[in-house]
Amino acid sequence: MRLKDAVLAECFAPDGRYDRARFGPHTHSTTCVMSSLAQLADLLGDAPLMARVEAFYARGLWDIRDQLGWVIESSAPDAPPDRGEVNNTGDIVETALILGRWGWTEAYDDVERILRGHLLPSQLRDVDWIVERPDAGGGDGRRAVAQRLVGAFGFPAPYGHRPLGLPRVSFNLDIVGGAAASLCEVVRSLGAAGPGRAGGHCVDLYFDHRSGAVTVESPYTAGALTVTVHRPGPLFVRVPGWSGPERVSVGGAPAPRGHGGRYLLLDDPPLHQRITFRLDLPTSGIVLRHRTRGIRARLRGDEVTAMDAFGQELAFFDPIA
Repeated sequence: MRLKDAVLAECFAPDGRYDRARFGPHTHSTTCVMSSLAQLADLLGDAPLMARVEAFYARGLWDIRDQLGWVIESSAPDAPPDRGEVNNTGDIVETALILGRWGWTEAYDDVERILRGHLLPSQLRDVDWIVERPDAGGGDGRRAVAQRLVGAFGFPAPYGHRPLGLPRVSFNLDIVGGAAASLCEVVRSLGAAGPGRAGGHCVDLYFDHRSGAVTVESPYTAGALTVTVHRPGPLFVRVPGWSGPERVSVGGAPAPRGHGGRYLLLDDPPLHQRITFRLDLPTSGIVLRHRTRGIRARLRGDEVTAMDAFGQELAFFDPIA
């Protein structure tokens, strides 16, 4: 509580502004304290503290992040402009999950887009480009480097593993720990009910998911959002900000009613029966706001399908023609 009082007095102002002189340029110091304040507010049921977190999330955080949740590693004026840090992105996701449960439903839009547009694409899965050097020396730390780095996270640009202008690619295992912990929070949140929805089944994120309560099939993999309810209880389904409840057709259940402006609610969904929610995944384009350039991205729903990479190798997405 003393630490909380200190950071509120010194850094996290009521108006939500970001002041580098107060926060310091190391952005992970900012994002991890933000997520920790959100966790504390959630634990204590402290609405004023949560409002302070939301104020920074909605305003000051945008000084160091982009629309896909990429965060610059250092906010110092001379820092490399394209070098990010993925556990910062994970801190945003963890904070947004808590804000979403507290009623800021638009935060779930942020989580969906961040996961699909940056955090998951930035995981190192293809290691064919890493050349093993038998003469490298250095003991165990240089043994089987490619195989041991599969699944790692690091310091990417929004568009790929190799930020423009930097001579090397970096993967630090403390970054892996932060990103993996954030993904665990995402998995833990799937199906979890927020305040006022106790005993209900909640589909806030459109990822494939199976539990004893519900099975969810994602529209990104199955062509439509499909939910099978295994235990009695109301079903809440979030509608993304780029759609609307009136644009979703439902099959396999009685017509749902709107709830809270951004949810469809089935008070008594049929059990063990696939309920289909059909909504078009629109194609759209955005320009990521960055220090030295705009970065064009093309999306399908909240999934990035193409992005400018400025000729850099190890890009996450196809280039925009």
